Order: sequence, then C-alpha cells, then structure tokens
Amino acid sequence: MLRIITVILLLAHLPIVAQELDTTRSWVVNGDFERFETKKLKRTGAIDLAAGWGSATAAKPDLFSGLVPSETKVSVPGNFAGEQGALSGSAYAGVRWWSYMAKQPRTYLQTKLKKPMKKDSLYCVRYYVSLGDLSKYATAELGAYLGKVKIAKEDEASLTYEPKIPQVRSSVYTDMEGWQGVCGAFKAEGYEQYLIIGNFAPNDKTGNQTMQRPRGATGTPLLQGYYYVDNVEVFPIKKASECSCEQLDKGDSEFIFGRKGVMTPSMKPATVADAQVFYFKRFQSSLDPSMEPWVKELAMAMEQDPAIKVKLIGHIDEKEAERIRMKPELAALSKRRSETIKEALVAGGIAAGRITVIGLDAASPIDKANTEMGMSKNRRVEVELQ
Repeated sequence: MLRIITVILLLAHLPIVAQELDTTRSWVVNGDFERFETKKLKRTGAIDLAAGWGSATAAKPDLFSGLVPSETKVSVPGNFAGEQGALSGSAYAGVRWWSYMAKQPRTYLQTKLKKPMKKDSLYCVRYYVSLGDLSKYATAELGAYLGKVKIAKEDEASLTYEPKIPQVRSSVYTDMEGWQGVCGAFKAEGYEQYLIIGNFAPNDKTGNQTMQRPRGATGTPLLQGYYYVDNVEVFPIKKASECSCEQLDKGDSEFIFGRKGVMTPSMKPATVADAQVFYFKRFQSSLDPSMEPWVKELAMAMEQDPAIKVKLIGHIDEKEAERIRMKPELAALSKRRSETIKEALVAGGIAAGRITVIGLDAASPIDKANTEMGMSKNRRVEVELQ
C-alpha cells in the first residue's frame, strides 16, 4: 500500500508581492513552466510538454504560453479561461480544482523533485495561483501532496488521500486580477520526492463560492473553479517562519498588475490604441514579458492607421514617489517607462515622430487604495491619442 505523506498549503490572503523564481534554490524542475516543446503546444491538456511536469491522473492539466498564437486557446495573456499575464516569464499551468456537480474531472499537476527529502528536515512548499476570469466558481481547497512514489492513475477519478488539515483553514480564493501565494512548511518523514498540486477533498467538503464575470470579460463561462498556477518552489528551511507567501521587502515588490481587457476584430485601430495601458514592476522601467503582446497590439493598430499619433504618459506609485527623496535618480522613472514603450514601438516599425513621451508623478493614481494591488495599477504608461 502506498503511503502518501501529505500537506495542505495555507492560502495567505495578501496582495501578491511575489519574487522572481529562484531556480538555483528550488528543488522543483522548471517551476515557472518556461521550458516546454513550443511547436507542439496547440491544445489544452498539454502539461506533459513542460519539462519536468506531468499529471497524476488521466485528466491532464493545461499549459499556457505567450509564445503560441491566441487561436490555440492556451495563449498568454488571453486564453479559454480568461486573461492573465504570467507571474514571471510568459508561461504558466492551469488546474481544474472543482466543477459543478463533479461533471468535469479535477486535474492534478505532478513533478519529481531534484532529490529526495531528508528525514525530519523542514521544507517550504510554495506556489502562486490566479482564478480564471471565466470561472463560475472559486474554491478553498488549494493544497498539495508530497509522497515517495509517483502517482499514475489510468482514469480521471479524483485523488482521495486523507490530508493533514491545518488548524487554520484557507478561505475561498476569489481574486481574478493578481497572483496569490499558497505556501506551507512541511516536515519530511524521509525520501518524499513527488509533489502533486490539486484538490484532494471530497466534492461535498470543498468550500466554494459563486463568482460574477468581471466587467469586459468575454467567452463561455466555466462551471468550475479553474486556477492558473505559476512559480512552484520547494526548498529547505531551518524554521517554519522562513516559509512565506509574501516578499520580505515589500518596497521591492516584483508584482506587475495582471493586464485585463479584450480587443475585438471589429474595433477601429484608434480605439484599440487609445485603450492600451502598460504596467511595470516597482522601481523598474524595463518591459515585462507579460506586456509584450499589448505593445505588439498597439504597434499593429498604428501600422493599420498611419494617421494615429500617440502620447505615452508614464506614472509611478506612491512608494516610488516616497523613495525619490532618498534616491533622486528615480524622479525620471515615469518618463523612462514611457521611453521604454516608445523604443519597443520603434523597434516594431513605428516612426519615432509619431510618438511623444512624458512622465508624471504619483498625483494621478488610478487606484487610491493603499494596497499592493492598488498601487500596482498605478505603475503604468497610458496611451493618449494626439
């Protein structure tokens, strides 16, 4: 009989303040899902294409990437489950945690760690999730198993291992905009080497909540709780407090707001151009890979209508404005962000004379909430038609 050592990972309800994945520290191979067979990714259920990853049952999780065309339904940021930029890079996985009346099978991500765990040693297990825009439901059972033996069920039945329930249960996760950390400390019995991510609770014991479709989201609603998954890590720690879903230095947040909005083929190029907004990580002016599709979209609109001229207006958030007092060189950050977008457009074939750039301070926030999520919306470059 297989003996599976389990751990349920607590869902820490904090705005996402995630770090880039440390691939040298983590025992998970390809934890950010960036390495995969690009040319073969054309359909759902293709997690096996990602290096180091597979499924624990016959129901296969999904793999998404910004390197594939949107018509494949597994592109980034837009795909069959909604819109979301990757937490890092341009790829992530997708898992069906729960479905209405269990009409669709759950899916489970599985990977083999780089080496077996040591007896009585402590490890941090962490990954990030984002609820798909088209999910009709959200759920609470965001967990993971750690075991000594690979699980390879030949059917699509849910895994029913009895987990060790933490004293504090995780709440239903409903955020469709950002990435939420799921993490927990695990004490090994020894030789655990397989990590499985999914829902292991009975359907009637899985807490869920009905969701409203976000404004602007289009597509067929999914009668399920479907979550994107990115930046999976397992690494040794000396004490449980070292395992956190929150970056220790909030001031250096790596979070970039998950760009929303759907452009339709019927939209005029000027309308498409005017709707563009580009977001940045804190203190950074470089173009994040998750924003590249939107830059290409703006360039295409300007190419289709040569009369379009744009003003790129850069902004900073409140914490960046505060840091300017200590680092005056940050005063030009908002303009540098605008220049970054201009450089990308020029590289895409748009004449520099059609683009002007300016930078503003933090006096014009889109979101006035003093939260990481709110401030992430303020680190932006807006497009104004000239």
